[in-house]
Amino acid sequence: MKTSVLIAGFLMVSFASAAEKPADYAYGLKIEASGSEALYDVTLPPAVYQGVTRRDLGDVRVFNGAGEVVPHAFRPRRTEKVDAGLSTPLTLFPLKAPAGASIDGLAISVRRSASGAVSVDVKSSGAPAAAQETVAYLIDMSAQDRALRALDLDWKATEGFSGKLRVDASDDLANWRTLASGAPLLSLEVGGQRLQQKRVELPQQKAKYLRLAWVSDYASAGAKNAAPEMTAASGELAEKFIEAPREWAKFSAVQNTKADAKAGEYIFDLKGQFPIDRLRLELPEPNTVVQVEVLARGSVEQPWRSVARGVAYRLRQAGGEVASPDIQVGASSERWWMIRVDQRGGGLGGGLPTLNAGWVPHQLVFAARGTSPFTLAYGNRGAQAGALPIESLIPGYREDAGASVRAAKTGTQPIVNVQATSAQPQKELGGEARLQEQIDWKRWSLWGVLGLGVLVLGVMAWRLVKQLGSTPTSSVSNDNSGDKT
Repeated sequence: MKTSVLIAGFLMVSFASAAEKPADYAYGLKIEASGSEALYDVTLPPAVYQGVTRRDLGDVRVFNGAGEVVPHAFRPRRTEKVDAGLSTPLTLFPLKAPAGASIDGLAISVRRSASGAVSVDVKSSGAPAAAQETVAYLIDMSAQDRALRALDLDWKATEGFSGKLRVDASDDLANWRTLASGAPLLSLEVGGQRLQQKRVELPQQKAKYLRLAWVSDYASAGAKNAAPEMTAASGELAEKFIEAPREWAKFSAVQNTKADAKAGEYIFDLKGQFPIDRLRLELPEPNTVVQVEVLARGSVEQPWRSVARGVAYRLRQAGGEVASPDIQVGASSERWWMIRVDQRGGGLGGGLPTLNAGWVPHQLVFAARGTSPFTLAYGNRGAQAGALPIESLIPGYREDAGASVRAAKTGTQPIVNVQATSAQPQKELGGEARLQEQIDWKRWSLWGVLGLGVLVLGVMAWRLVKQLGSTPTSSVSNDNSGDKT
């Protein structure tokens, strides 16, 4: 009985010792969370990506002031968001010309005053101004940063009307392209029932100006051969894709000392596992144009994996310089990157390139259980994934419901050069030793206790069997002591 109690005690101690504590992680950052909310979210700073050992951030934890782990989850990462289409009022500028004049022959000019007021001038040959009438309408779209996907119109009509509208687009008021050649519009009433069509669907093409005109084969139920006067217009803007803000870090090429090193191969050590999705290459000399291949790998033991190909350039132009756009590589958390430059044409010339890496940082949400201050801990080679699904931490989670989670921040600012590790105010918890491969003493001690328990139980069983198998031997009288004759 005493042995069983002893074994149970060993097991309880072993399980208790398995509870995580801040010292199990290499580094930590203080979380600055004001108020008394239940949930907070924090943007992971560059220091975390340098300190973790797992690409999935499985060795990230949040501890409260008592050193206890609190629940956390990661929001789904979105590298871009969609700004929904909006409706905006539009101003109709009448274009007047002689009756029957072709709208393609009109010379249109737009002037803007210092106050922003817009005026439209139309020139055409033919009848004097007193005999002119409205033949089309102009809409100024130059202030909009997105295309229209539909127009909603209204017009004066005392009786029912049906007709067709032509919509043209231009960027210079001289060259026009047709977006809609005969869009049907109508407003009819029959037997007390009203039928209306005042919307014109448009292909989503960005243009500075739109020109609207009734086509010649319209029919008017009220005034024969008289186009109705448009009174109002509004536009439905297309959706806009906006890239999420990124953090950027600059890296210098490291010397490739391997025997099989080739000319034009430049290696970069990011010293961390950043979720890179953009690369920006700075070339050492102006007026350089080269073809490049981007490769990556997680460690020096792994083979290189091709990620992207493209053209990099740095050219002097109009007193300044133009550089090649960012290279999109998809989300990749590899530590080692290589830029392989085609050596035809002399490669990069003299000097080494610089690599700028961009990423959208993760958003971590945690439950503020227990006392503050809270600590964001990271870096443990032997840690298991500890994040919950976001739907478990926030029941009924939706992307547009983030306002219910209060923002917090860590005691660090984004840094320009990740290699300048001294700029990161991180606190050492368990230190660098937590980043190395370690003997899992907790697991082995647990197995040791279990093995000891099995051994003790085996000894007890053997002793019990021995006791049950040994019966008392009866005394047998062996009368061999008779007289011998």
